[in-house]
Amino acid sequence: MTGVAAIVLLAVGCLVSGTFVVTEPFSFTAETGFYAYQVDVTDEKDWEDHKDDIDNIDMVGFELWITNNEAFPVTFNAWVDDADNPFCTGATCFDALTTKTIIIDNLTIPAGPTMRRHVTYGESFTYLENVKVLKKLVKEGRLNFYGTGSDGTDLGFVVDSGVVIVTFSASGT
Repeated sequence: MTGVAAIVLLAVGCLVSGTFVVTEPFSFTAETGFYAYQVDVTDEKDWEDHKDDIDNIDMVGFELWITNNEAFPVTFNAWVDDADNPFCTGATCFDALTTKTIIIDNLTIPAGPTMRRHVTYGESFTYLENVKVLKKLVKEGRLNFYGTGSDGTDLGFVVDSGVVIVTFSASGT
């Protein structure tokens, strides 16, 4: 009888299992090559519906659009930090932050007039570091994200926009 009840519950959808994708678009506030953004997916419908049943953060990736109008290549780096830690809106605070973890190290943006670099979701996996830490923070649904552009005057180097893409598995009753 118990087996029949489980089959009925599965058939009517009372047990949930699946893989879900949540995206979080963002843009940066720039301060001479410093970018800061608070990522929060906790208000996404799939996240709200399944946050208590998340079994695993399967993948975290991103898409990023960067424009480099400098006369030379610019290097982009990115870090994450727990959202419960202070959010730094300036480079001075960021430099003193001891809890940040680098996730993108030395992504080079070629030089040239109106040079725009698009890092695709698939390509993002080749640039990500410390994925275990990133997945832990993503599982919480919120994190602080920081980026820096180096080797430029910062006038011609702009992080135009990006999207964080999280794939997670959830199951539950």
